[in-house]
Amino acid sequence: MPELLAELAITELPADEASELVGRLVGQAVAARTDSDEFAAVRELARLSPSLGYPLGVIGDAYYASEWLDCECHADSPERDAAAALEASLRTSNPLDVDSGLLLAVTAVV
Repeated sequence: MPELLAELAITELPADEASELVGRLVGQAVAARTDSDEFAAVRELARLSPSLGYPLGVIGDAYYASEWLDCECHADSPERDAAAALEASLRTSNPLDVDSGLLLAVTAVV
């Protein structure tokens, strides 16, 4: 996450605010794709969690939610519903005013 924040020219930001910002960017990038996985934003944010020490906030929420995505036994569970709600929230959050080149680059990797 520090590398991404540096790309956005944000060097100092509390962890919860940084998590929220990255979540909004990933959600916006996933929403721009037509071929993305149903839970692409949740999965992408969950991948960040281990290297960040399993933080709280949207990245931690995504990590927890991702545990329920690939298990058929949770297809109709409250956990799966919560993951779907998180994904929808990430994709429809207030879009950032991001340079189109940066958004395109993030879109290509999520």
